[in-house]
Amino acid sequence: MINNRQTELSSLVRDNIDEILVRIIQFTNIHHNLISENIRGCRTAGFIPMCIDVEDFAKVISVALTEHQKTKRLALCDSRTVTFLQDGEFALEPQVDFEAADLMCTDLQTYMELQKSRLRENIANNKAACTLLYHKINEMNNQVTDNPVENQI
Repeated sequence: MINNRQTELSSLVRDNIDEILVRIIQFTNIHHNLISENIRGCRTAGFIPMCIDVEDFAKVISVALTEHQKTKRLALCDSRTVTFLQDGEFALEPQVDFEAADLMCTDLQTYMELQKSRLRENIANNKAACTLLYHKINEMNNQVTDNPVENQI
């Protein structure tokens, strides 16, 4: 299991939507680290590329947002690959990335392109969540500025 290296973003949580955005930022940080490890390790003997089930995490967030709409309460529930811990952190269970493992053995250039594509998508997701959180916090503080939140990766 990958332990969440949570940043001090938790101090920014003021409501349920903030918490969702912080969880997404934390998820993208973990995902970034895993993709980076896939890139670094590809020439290491016996290395097996791993992936995080992005769809599973998205379903967890979707269920939590649906619950929030219905009851104004945030319910973050464990799933097949996501476990919420008592201290407010969460852990993700990485899976063997069979597609990447096959490419790593047969076409290293395509493997690297796949990893770079995943990295670009993850960075975009992180930036979107960071920007939404930034604007939400400024809205709550009645501050208008043009400074975007820096990418947290």
